[in-house]
Amino acid sequence: MPATLHHLLDEGSFPLRVLTALDDEVLERPLSWVHSSDLLDPTPWLEPGTLLLTNGAQFSADPDAADAVAYCRRLRAHGVAGLGFATEIIHDRVPEALVRAGEETGLPVVEIARRAPFIGIIRFVADIIATDRAARFSWLLDAQRAVARAAVRDDGLREILHTLSRLLGAWVDLYDAVGGRLSLPGLRAAPDDIEAEVGREVRRLLERRTAASLVVPAAGGALLQTIGQSSRLRGVLAVGGSQPLDPAGKDLVATVVALASIALEQQRNVQSSVRAVRAGVLEMLLAGSDDTARRTADAALGGLPEAPYVVGVIRDAADSSGLLDELDLVSSDPRRMFSAERGADVVVLLSETAEGPLAALAERRGLSVGTARHDEGEAVAVALDRAGHAAREAPPGAVRAYAELAGRGLVEMLRDRGGEVLARTLLQPLEALPPAERRRLRESARVWLEANGAGDPAARALGIHRHTLKARLAHLEQLLGLDLSTFAARAELWAALELEP
Repeated sequence: MPATLHHLLDEGSFPLRVLTALDDEVLERPLSWVHSSDLLDPTPWLEPGTLLLTNGAQFSADPDAADAVAYCRRLRAHGVAGLGFATEIIHDRVPEALVRAGEETGLPVVEIARRAPFIGIIRFVADIIATDRAARFSWLLDAQRAVARAAVRDDGLREILHTLSRLLGAWVDLYDAVGGRLSLPGLRAAPDDIEAEVGREVRRLLERRTAASLVVPAAGGALLQTIGQSSRLRGVLAVGGSQPLDPAGKDLVATVVALASIALEQQRNVQSSVRAVRAGVLEMLLAGSDDTARRTADAALGGLPEAPYVVGVIRDAADSSGLLDELDLVSSDPRRMFSAERGADVVVLLSETAEGPLAALAERRGLSVGTARHDEGEAVAVALDRAGHAAREAPPGAVRAYAELAGRGLVEMLRDRGGEVLARTLLQPLEALPPAERRRLRESARVWLEANGAGDPAARALGIHRHTLKARLAHLEQLLGLDLSTFAARAELWAALELEP
């Protein structure tokens, strides 16, 4: 517990009397030290949080109100925690002008009566400060041991950060080398209302390209610390809570940053080998060697998701800075999420409960992601092709499911891919006809195609002779350059009529 005015006033062995209003915030404000001075401006020799003691030699018995206000304002602006004024030495009582000035400026004024020695007050506060520092040092040693134990667990980096958050009672965020916030399931993250400010400062810190730390006052005094060497920054650790970190808390963060740097370097070396194994397992799955792939994954990786699962394709993701590191953190359990590089893309296999983190990742990084369901007995290659097609249709920052595309049909897909332009090109020769003739040819073609190319039913539906319909279709063939006796030409004409706006 730090030394406070509350401790001093509650001691009882000092003849102290509070002359100004004090609320709980003022009473619990930590004291950094106690200093005595009779100078009109002692601030050059004081640090914020100091309790200043004086016998009032700098004041007359009835000081000018403006001078008293200026004196108190200087102390308050410098962060002085309070003013102790000794009486029965030079002044019989604390000047009223000084008391009013303390009230006006928010500087606590306390009377020290009966010629009480300042050294007793100084020693009392110094003892509390020393005890508190010893306690914090002991806490720091225990905390460092705790994070060291966490570092040697299977998922060392994640355990270190969880331990740091628990010990400090703070939120913890990890950012990659380009300033993207990594998703760490189960870890308390920065509140949404301050994350944007923290993210901006993280990116500004990384732009310096040198190891550094930064405190963000706008985010409650959050501490940002780069991870890695100046020549090769790995990211930034951000820690914050309801109060700025004290020196012991900052020392613990420094310890965690050092361990995280080591863990990331070790993890990078190991993961390069693990990623090669993952890529091999994926190729075995695509080749249909499911049993071999699963035996390899069980032995080297810890398993694979069980069918039914979702196959996802993250387009052009292999070059996305920090993405593979983030996937390694998110997919610590390969039975929930397995990821592997394949060309320029990253392929993921997800249990149905793990789709949420993938969607969040796509949105935050602006990635195009496609997914397809894979059921027991189906070929993984088929699901991968479907997911790849869905990924090509997905806009940046979104996940597109193949089932969604399949449910819309081929015509709607063609429409999305610019099919209307091709339809207008194919039917362009009809524009030279009079409107009535153009409508007759289109209607005749539609009815005939809906009748599966049968002339008699189509003619009856149109209310015309079958020879008249035959003549119209021959005219249409001539205009469009199509041979409607072939299925391909009929399908092309039908699609053009469906797509035409």
